Amino acid sequence: MIFDVTNYEFDREHGAFDIGGEAMIFHCHHYLNYLQRSILDADYIDSRPFLIGAAADSAYNQLSNLTNSLSKNDALKLIESVYKTFGYGIIDLSSLNASGGTIVTKDSFYSSTWIMKFTKSTKPVDYFTTGYIAAAFAVLFDIPLSQVSAKQTKCLAVGDNENEFIIENSECNFKLYAKKSPTKFKDVPKHKIPWEHEDVITDAFVGAHTMLIGNTDGIIPAFGVYVTRNYSDYVNRLQVEFIDAMKEAAGMYGVTLGRELMMEAGYACGFFTYGGIMTSPEWEGAVKPYLKTKEDWIAGLASLVNAMGWGYHTAIEVSETFSIFRNYNDFEDMSYIRMYGESSDYPVSWANAGGFAGLCQLIYQTELTNGNPIETEEGFRQMRRNKVSYKTKMTKSIVTGDDFLEAEVYI
Repeated sequence: MIFDVTNYEFDREHGAFDIGGEAMIFHCHHYLNYLQRSILDADYIDSRPFLIGAAADSAYNQLSNLTNSLSKNDALKLIESVYKTFGYGIIDLSSLNASGGTIVTKDSFYSSTWIMKFTKSTKPVDYFTTGYIAAAFAVLFDIPLSQVSAKQTKCLAVGDNENEFIIENSECNFKLYAKKSPTKFKDVPKHKIPWEHEDVITDAFVGAHTMLIGNTDGIIPAFGVYVTRNYSDYVNRLQVEFIDAMKEAAGMYGVTLGRELMMEAGYACGFFTYGGIMTSPEWEGAVKPYLKTKEDWIAGLASLVNAMGWGYHTAIEVSETFSIFRNYNDFEDMSYIRMYGESSDYPVSWANAGGFAGLCQLIYQTELTNGNPIETEEGFRQMRRNKVSYKTKMTKSIVTGDDFLEAEVYI
């Protein structure tokens, strides 16, 4: 049974895309690997339980809904197809039985792109697939996640010839989470993007996003990067769980450091993802003809990413020295409310906020708009060493009681 993403409608009003009860967003390999490495580098905390558990929780919720009423064989084929369609690689689950099993794959987004980004790792890195297989096993054999144990024993990123995962029907070895709430959108008047071509660009990419599906290797090359259709709650739970673990390890200093690391991951997303988009053939053909000023580049980027499931991006004020960005129903706030409740003591939209700063750095402090991008790893390091560096302050946030996320970006 083949999973078909075109059976699901993009929520244009809220900039959201729900599949089987899970909000789905696009992220590129640069951001996802940077985020995971930031967490793993803090080796004084045990991140493995939530790295696996966050994936297992979202995958279990979605796969349970998608396979409801299907035969076991059809459910297995659908779960394999979902994994490929979303860009995670190729997986064969046929060797699983009620006791568990060993799953081997040579096609893994997380392991393969880790090597591209950082070269070899000393330990296995595909925690996402570990959690996904755990969820698949639980769904296929009607076993609660609390009775599933999952671990990765071989990894392409380490230098092995394949990824190997061992799944057992035994005491759970990853973190479990309470049932989530439904999404609660904030339906308030929006400040539209101040650009006459917004709808043309958004319309083009809302239609195109359904074609962003895994190729024969289960990978999605697009916009000059590799993207996956992520579980929004998986990515955002990693951020929150990491900062909670940092707080337990080092008090408020740990919270401050954790926030800075998550913001830096967002900054990397802004540099690599937005930079990839704005140097891609897709951008060249559909957006660039409408661009006259640097501010048009920012408006065009916002119009495009409003088709990615991240909420509705817009700008209140934009200049080289000071900008104000907003996001209505941003994916990080929406995710936090689903998982943890209505409020937080501080804003949690680190990917968005860091991305805004990365975008300004690209537009105003590089030669990208003149046709000279610096999309390399060394280019990113050079940009971060630039004497002119943008800072971000989140001034409004839905989880702190406001109607939208708002961030100031300034020199």
